[in-house]
Amino acid sequence: MIVSVEKLLIDATREIPWARYDLGQAVAHLSIPAQSDGLHTHQMGGFDGAALAAAFNLTEDQAVVTVTALGVLGNADDLTAELREREVAPRSRTPLTELLLVND
Repeated sequence: MIVSVEKLLIDATREIPWARYDLGQAVAHLSIPAQSDGLHTHQMGGFDGAALAAAFNLTEDQAVVTVTALGVLGNADDLTAELREREVAPRSRTPLTELLLVND
């Protein structure tokens, strides 16, 4: 597991407005060579940020943004019935027409 942490402040009076964007770019670019090397990444948002911050002794100007699993895929047959059903279910994507804003 990889815990991605953003640094929130340049100093006591100035925030880093691009920190989350830069962190997102770093995580996204981690996934490309990982995939090329036969590994899989899975970014997750459902985690206990306060527990992770405590476990890693994060300071007040640091925040957990995401957690990424990195590794090889296991066998779906080893999962519980509920998880197996989710894992092998057909995937769908939101159409781009619902994601893009166009100002005609």
